[in-house]
Amino acid sequence: MSDPSGTVERFSAVAKLRQAAFDWLTAPAAAADSNIRSELARTLIVNRRTLAFGALSMGLLLLAIALFKSIAEGALIALVVAAALLLRAHTLDRAQQAADADKNLNAVVEAGLVYAVSLSLVGVAATTSGQLVLIVLGALVTTGLVFGFCITNSAAPRYATLQAVIVMLPVIFTTALSGPPEMLIIFVHAPIWIFGVIMLIGTSHNRLAGLIRAQKTSRYLAYNDALTGLANRAQVMSTLQQLANPTQSRARQPKGQRSYLLYLDLDGFKGVNDTHGHAAGDRLLEAVAGRLTDNVRSGDLVGRLGGDEFVIVLSDPQPDHVRALASRITEAIAHPFSLPGDIEARIGVSIGGAPLHSDPQHALAEADTMLYRAKHGGRGGHFLSGL
Repeated sequence: MSDPSGTVERFSAVAKLRQAAFDWLTAPAAAADSNIRSELARTLIVNRRTLAFGALSMGLLLLAIALFKSIAEGALIALVVAAALLLRAHTLDRAQQAADADKNLNAVVEAGLVYAVSLSLVGVAATTSGQLVLIVLGALVTTGLVFGFCITNSAAPRYATLQAVIVMLPVIFTTALSGPPEMLIIFVHAPIWIFGVIMLIGTSHNRLAGLIRAQKTSRYLAYNDALTGLANRAQVMSTLQQLANPTQSRARQPKGQRSYLLYLDLDGFKGVNDTHGHAAGDRLLEAVAGRLTDNVRSGDLVGRLGGDEFVIVLSDPQPDHVRALASRITEAIAHPFSLPGDIEARIGVSIGGAPLHSDPQHALAEADTMLYRAKHGGRGGHFLSGL
């Protein structure tokens, strides 16, 4: 009787080996690009049109094999290619339709390697035929498909290179040995060709990685403050609009819950900026952002509207929590800041607050009004309405 625990361990070992192979094959060329690895890997999910081009080329080559070499051999290899093609199409469809495409990428890569093996079989069948037309056609078709792999799968250089090697090495050997001795010169040219393929993959990979990095940076800067990394005005307003919109906020907040907005303005920041320069002012704003973030809950949003003005969007806070947070932030900002150049900066913060209703702009304006009441009442204080 078999041991179930042993079977489970074997399956676990296979799964770990499979994941390790996938991680190695899909690793970016540069370690610095590990933060965009997921985005790179998702480009491996090609569309059906790309797959159809390769299938059409292989189909024509298989027809030529059946006509000029052997109908039986052509039909048998066609069945193998069709099975590999269906497997690849199925894994690509699953990855495209899945909510989390990353979970299906292992299967996409494995099916791609199986497909490469099937293409290699077609190329070898053509180049071992002894028919000049099939040898030339087989070399042309497989070379074209390999260059297609170089471009479409360049996001994973090792994976693209392995596909190219699987398809072309057998074809190179069989082509070199298929005719007169002069054909052996192919072995001299093969390393140059392989080097060129690797260079093409590397160039395509670097361009793709650069494009993804630029897109990621653009998306980040569209909703985040470049200096502090906090949410910028666009993200703050978008969040407030979502929370204020009944059709969207119900999905984010249970009925009866509401959000609260704190509007903050630093006291004494201009003096630091004027005395020590803009560089010191920037470091101070970064430090303030860090202290604000340290004092809020994970679900709350901290943003910088510009200059020395910040906002905090609190999700479903209790009145006591809002008051305690305002006092805690006032105390945190009042502690001296140590800046580069042995500069010690002392500033304060005034805070205004207002509940978020159906109009985010109105709530922001109300919080701003409360902020200036706090400033008129003595800097370093807070004035919170609606509690």
